[in-house]
Amino acid sequence: MSQELSGPGDPTLVEGSLRLDIGPEGVPVWAAPEEELVFEVVIDLGLLGGAGVGSVTLGSTVERYVPGLAVPLEPDEPVLWAGTLGSAAEGRYLGYDLDHTLSTRFNPQAWPALIHRDVQAGSENRRREVMLGTRDGVTLSTYRFDGHCAGCERREHFVEPTLPWRDDFHCKKCKRAGHRLWREVRKREVPPGSMDMLTAVWVARAFVREGGRSCGFTMVDKYRLWNVTLLRGDTRAIETPAGTFESTEVLLRSEVPEGEEEREFAGLFGIRGELHIWVHAATGVPVVIRGRVPVGGLFDLGVRVQLEAARGTPAAFAPVDD
Repeated sequence: MSQELSGPGDPTLVEGSLRLDIGPEGVPVWAAPEEELVFEVVIDLGLLGGAGVGSVTLGSTVERYVPGLAVPLEPDEPVLWAGTLGSAAEGRYLGYDLDHTLSTRFNPQAWPALIHRDVQAGSENRRREVMLGTRDGVTLSTYRFDGHCAGCERREHFVEPTLPWRDDFHCKKCKRAGHRLWREVRKREVPPGSMDMLTAVWVARAFVREGGRSCGFTMVDKYRLWNVTLLRGDTRAIETPAGTFESTEVLLRSEVPEGEEEREFAGLFGIRGELHIWVHAATGVPVVIRGRVPVGGLFDLGVRVQLEAARGTPAAFAPVDD
């Protein structure tokens, strides 16, 4: 059966980078072939100053799209391209270990046009997956996640009792990745142009690069929807470990759409509420991301994600003192 190759945001190669027309009109997402941005994550401890708690690497890749490993490519077939955005976070704070990866892949097809994966390891283990695209002219989102396999019959998930007269029993709510199973897929209709949180960061980049003042779109978080607004702020020099950059602030605000369940917004890196992204004014490369993160459900701390190193960025991306 042939595959439909006319979905929203069809990737187009322009001077080596992949242009993705997804989200707000006139604000395309650009995936560079080998970009890598390394950030330091600093928690604000008030009078005690800041504490480095880990690192985040943002990047993107571009590759030739292959519909399926069993489908040979004919010599006269047009070359199609796929792009992937990625985030890898590592850190440790107050005895909590984190290894968290996000990836969003864009395919030149109607379904799925976008595949977003969220994998966490360390002190906690979990997997989530969101797919977006169109089927029969309807824009859809699917969501699945894994959970602890309570009550399964797999003997390798049983533990020995501490009391000799008891039988082996199934573990309860352990954190082992191998003891989690995929749950049933959930599906819903979503507005055209909907995207995931990782893609929203790349939209913020293009938003400044294209001279936008404000724009809005729908973001899919697991099975839930958010109405997101980007607002352009001030432009000034922002100091980072990688240098000082002339940067423009982008404020990301979120609201619960009418008819959706009320809840607090939780975005990239676990940041709650508003997200402040400072991007290089000329190229849109992010240099600082700020917000607040909850600690133990008792209080919030400010977090600053600041650029340490970069490669594969546009030629115009340079510190002001260069």
